[in-house]
Amino acid sequence: MTILPPRQAAKRKQIVDTARQLFLTRGYAGTSMDLITSEAGISKMTLYRYYPTKEALFSGLLHEVIDELTEEKQPELTNLPAPANREQLYDILLKMAHVISEKLSDPLYLSILRIIFSEAARFPELRDLYLQSTPRSIGLLADLLQRSKQNGLIRLADEDIGMSILMFIGPFVSNVFNGVLGSTTTMPSHALEQLCRIYVDAITFTP
Repeated sequence: MTILPPRQAAKRKQIVDTARQLFLTRGYAGTSMDLITSEAGISKMTLYRYYPTKEALFSGLLHEVIDELTEEKQPELTNLPAPANREQLYDILLKMAHVISEKLSDPLYLSILRIIFSEAARFPELRDLYLQSTPRSIGLLADLLQRSKQNGLIRLADEDIGMSILMFIGPFVSNVFNGVLGSTTTMPSHALEQLCRIYVDAITFTP
């Protein structure tokens, strides 16, 4: 996201905060650019200067939610060392699993997903926005696997890394659907431990 001067950043925040409340209470279809300008107390020219379309505004909101969760819950995952053995890989994956679980069960994130899932049939662009907003943890996982492969720790072919990531993320996605349907609990610790143990056993060389 482009860094703006303080005054412009404050104006954009005013727009996004207003839009967030309207999208959550009225849905995507029930929120118009005219309504946002009215509720935010700004002119149409000001709104369109920051967000030329409703899709662009919703996209900005979605990415802002992801960024908020990343800043709050992911700083400990930056600059991770490459694991030297299976135990270190397990520990890193478990830490990552806890972060992903907390992030994907966040009530605000789930509320945004409910909007996307409920209105994607009428507004296909919402589906694309969801795919573009994948949490950064997945990118960190891909980097972790690549570095582990370079160290000779895992036995995945390059073309199999993408599928292995889907295998790891799958249980979290299932939990997200449960959250969209009304349950917002994170995955229990014992389930995360089991997931990471099975995953490490599946992708690493047997000692």
